[in-house]
Amino acid sequence: MLTAINYNITLCRNGYSNRQGQRQLVIELRQDGQRRTLNTHLHVSPDDFHAGRVQPTNPDHDLLNRRLRRTLRRLMELEDEMTDAGQQPTPDRLIDAYRHNLTPSATISEWVASVITPSARKESTKGLYNTLATNIETFAPGLRLRDINYDLLQRWQNWMRTQQNLGENTIIIRMKTLRCLVSEAVKRDVIGYDSDPFRRIRIPEMKARREHLTMQELQQLEQTPIADRHLSHIRDAFLFCCYTGLRWGDFRSLSTASLSGQLLVVSQHKTGHSLRIPLDTLFGGKPARLLQRYQTPEQLAAVGDNKEANKDLRQVAQLAAISKHLHWHLARHTCATLLNQRGLRMQEIQYILGHQRQATTERHYAETVYEQVQQALLHAFATTPAPPSTQQDAQPPSAEQP
Repeated sequence: MLTAINYNITLCRNGYSNRQGQRQLVIELRQDGQRRTLNTHLHVSPDDFHAGRVQPTNPDHDLLNRRLRRTLRRLMELEDEMTDAGQQPTPDRLIDAYRHNLTPSATISEWVASVITPSARKESTKGLYNTLATNIETFAPGLRLRDINYDLLQRWQNWMRTQQNLGENTIIIRMKTLRCLVSEAVKRDVIGYDSDPFRRIRIPEMKARREHLTMQELQQLEQTPIADRHLSHIRDAFLFCCYTGLRWGDFRSLSTASLSGQLLVVSQHKTGHSLRIPLDTLFGGKPARLLQRYQTPEQLAAVGDNKEANKDLRQVAQLAAISKHLHWHLARHTCATLLNQRGLRMQEIQYILGHQRQATTERHYAETVYEQVQQALLHAFATTPAPPSTQQDAQPPSAEQP
């Protein structure tokens, strides 16, 4: 068991002075022979400091002493918080918590700013955390990590559902994002494992729409005359994604450098892995012919932002008399499902889509659809064998019989 931490305000021991002849004040933390220092970024003349206080000879002595006391009080509060959370406070852990605000008393916004923003996470992921922080700040201003419990999570879910009219999938995403945030606090020993409120909460899986377009509907899209050049461009770009399975971000980043003969080489934004898509082989070379209508891949991919492109896509669906809800990610579902219907193995579909795990392909795409089941049943019962005869062959009468 470690002893309590002793604090001491002193001048920096390295003897360095700035141009005004001032030295920095530091707070020393001592425990069992271990000494660590926390820089306060406050500078005073050595003649103005004595017995742990800035002397009245310094015109700003009152302000400086208040700031020192405030820092010292915060360190002591952090030490008490760690002890209450069942953690053993040490000088290193205490200084790290103070510098990066890694404490149970940190608000959700402070935790996101301290942990998520400086991390190597992708910008899209950081955006999810920032949206979460804004949402929680609206629900409960100043909510701290230590205040998160089962009751609060239930009230927050109900508030998002009734007051903000958010969809169930959006609520699930917010819950999962907060769970990741709390798990980060558990990993850093800021919150005890037993204090994790998500241990007692089961977050349901998202209810995804598993729609896809059939080959007949794709042909319907291809053959529909569209006079508007922009909408025609949207139609061609969407069909290209249906035949290649490209994500929106990967499609928008296409360039001439992505082409190697009839091979499309794409570095995926989501995973960083490289895709190699044979344009002249997939669906009888349809993606290659679509690309030939435009001078460069950049021109084919120049369809604006995702929100506007999806709006335009719905107009295309109306012109083609397609009742399904068209959106850009539907193209990826369509590609996977049609490849599955044509007999490709799961590993092959996984390769074309660029999934890292086969479970992702099985769960989200390439599902066995009703049409496949129906065809399999028709094939299985196309010819019904004749039932075996149950009667014995008639025997000729015996000569001994009268």
